[in-house]
Amino acid sequence: MTLAPLSFAKTVKKKQLSFELPAPAAPLADTHAHLTCFWNKTPAEALARAARAGVRSLVTLWDPIADDFDSFPAFRAWLAKQLAAAREQAERDGSPLDLFDNVRFLAGVHPYGALDFMSRESQVLCQLREALLDPLCAGIGEIGLDYHFDADDNIEAAPHDVQIACMESQLALASENGVPVELHLRNDAGDEARGAHEDAYRVLQEHGVPQAGCVLHCFTEDLPTAERFFGLGCYIAFGGAATFKRNEGIREAFAACPLDRILFETDCPYMAPEPIRGVECEPAMIGFTADALAHDRAERTGEAPAAIAQAAYDNARALFA
Repeated sequence: MTLAPLSFAKTVKKKQLSFELPAPAAPLADTHAHLTCFWNKTPAEALARAARAGVRSLVTLWDPIADDFDSFPAFRAWLAKQLAAAREQAERDGSPLDLFDNVRFLAGVHPYGALDFMSRESQVLCQLREALLDPLCAGIGEIGLDYHFDADDNIEAAPHDVQIACMESQLALASENGVPVELHLRNDAGDEARGAHEDAYRVLQEHGVPQAGCVLHCFTEDLPTAERFFGLGCYIAFGGAATFKRNEGIREAFAACPLDRILFETDCPYMAPEPIRGVECEPAMIGFTADALAHDRAERTGEAPAAIAQAAYDNARALFA
């Protein structure tokens, strides 16, 4: 695969406006990127742009139920092809090549696939075990609980007990194999009791947090919710939603998160950060999130923004090396 020279340098366009990416204060790590899900761009192009923007580590996802691959080897071959093409482009651009030695993936079934998972659990677990044998597989994810009716895609939440059983099964697999896990937790609209987080907290208490680590991916809750999971030793990953003007509570949680438990992510192609909210997100855009959150926390705590950014990178590398 040969790519045309990139017009994207260190700016991002939104309609007729261009926004310059902040100069990173430390290496950047995107701990949750859906490379298989882009709408209008290729993963290879996005990876090459990420390398130019200071991203030095990235974790993508493979879901044996939701993704359009016949088998794990098919996904793995696809990923290898994308990495090779992106490296070729980066070499032509004169970009740093560190990223391409630090791309990992997680394997797991999203809670949307809970019913399917439970109907053929042994088969899917075999696929996940096969993935875990690959040296680029860094853990299990994204798994968890989603109690929200997705009106955009007309996806009804699976029964809660089925979702919990699906989560427990994959959580056990992570613990058995000594690998970290990433959790997707989303409450139903208007649920002040935060049922998905409440049930996940109980599951982690009962079954134990995997010793290799547990990440709450795409955290969009408040400080009291975050504090409960801090107490379990979980990592918290903050993405573009934390930069939205209305989400002061998420920024408050980020500022209070123990420094050795913070992570950044894009969840691309979803939830691009301010000031480019609404565009198709990609890993290079994590620079906006890291810069905004590091400076916001620094104003609250007196820490140096560079130290905050470096901590997030170090945490990611320790988890997903």
